[in-house]
Amino acid sequence: MRTVSALDVRKKFGELLDEAAAGERLIIQRGGQPVAALVPLSDVAEHDPETIKKRRLAAIADIRRMARNDKRMTSDEIVELIRAGRRERLEHIMAATRTKK
Repeated sequence: MRTVSALDVRKKFGELLDEAAAGERLIIQRGGQPVAALVPLSDVAEHDPETIKKRRLAAIADIRRMARNDKRMTSDEIVELIRAGRRERLEHIMAATRTKK
């Protein structure tokens, strides 16, 4: 995954669009911070609303199952479990943007 500045995107949009169409994944930065991505359309297909809904429902079912299995788990602990999963996913994404420039 390559990182480009927002200014480069403005200057070279057509070229970057061709790269994305060819399979390249680009992270767009503004002020040195990642703010968006330009990805191939095939990547978006994995994020269609039905697939996302199914994954979310499966995650909710997993959390409910864990709460039932461990009666001592409080709602605060469940919330922290969800937040930890989100942090882990964000760290994974950020690590991918740093290592594949």
